[in-house]
Amino acid sequence: MTVVLPGDTISLASTSTLPLGGGGGGGGGAIKLGPGLLPSPTSPHTALTAIRPGALGHLSSAGSGSGIGKSRSSEGWWVETNTTRYVPAPNDSIIGQITNKGAESYTVHLSAAHSAILPVLSFEGATKRHKPNLAIGTLVYARLLSADRFTEPELTCIDPQTGKAEGYGELTATNARGVPQGVAMAYRVSTGLARSLVRPKHDLLRTVAKSITFEAAIGVNGFVWIRAANVAQVVAVGKILKLADQHAVDFDSSRLARPADDRMHTDDDDDDEVEGWDADEIVRHRASLDAKTIKAILNESL
Repeated sequence: MTVVLPGDTISLASTSTLPLGGGGGGGGGAIKLGPGLLPSPTSPHTALTAIRPGALGHLSSAGSGSGIGKSRSSEGWWVETNTTRYVPAPNDSIIGQITNKGAESYTVHLSAAHSAILPVLSFEGATKRHKPNLAIGTLVYARLLSADRFTEPELTCIDPQTGKAEGYGELTATNARGVPQGVAMAYRVSTGLARSLVRPKHDLLRTVAKSITFEAAIGVNGFVWIRAANVAQVVAVGKILKLADQHAVDFDSSRLARPADDRMHTDDDDDDEVEGWDADEIVRHRASLDAKTIKAILNESL
């Protein structure tokens, strides 16, 4: 595993002919940058610069051909870290709170450096005559449409693939007719735990669901919204999330605690593959509580 600090340079010698973020020139594929990395100011096409500390992750997929219409190979680079501060990134699913409302948009708090804008027409079925009327303090589950450097982030509650809500929208403990359907609460967690929970194969919430029935919305900005039949069940899930978050912090600390001389390794292709799996394993295995511990918390709370 390669651990990087802000300012460290990551060489892209094996893909030096590939332009960052595009598929032009040279017959290569796209290089997609995730959180924690930017193109190097001095060598933007051959090197990356870390802007946050953490484990360097690298995943690649081989293409099926080089002709027109054929898929090309692609690479993904990111820095895996666990923090309480959220940095907005496009396509992230977040949970935010409405802090202001206007004629054309809502202002949404993300627990980030800046609030985001949610246009009133960015809801399924919304028109100029029929707009959603959300009160200040309402929680919404939304997707980041854009997160440019010098503008406020913009949100949407419409899935780009289907054009429908697909779970995005107001988070409430009532149905569309206003009839109560259980109890709901949002819990604050670390961004690392949130990113792990959105992985389909992460087993924490699936293990809890074997004992109680609940609904969950996970925002990678560090919030988990839970709706269950009663207060006791919501509190029980909250206790599990709290313990899992502590496990996540300890897990990350033990994995990333390495001597400074070991932060950067060789650039061998084999090492790149191992580094990618190491960073990916951190996400997959972070906060993996055993079934016995989860069962004990549920028995104590219910």
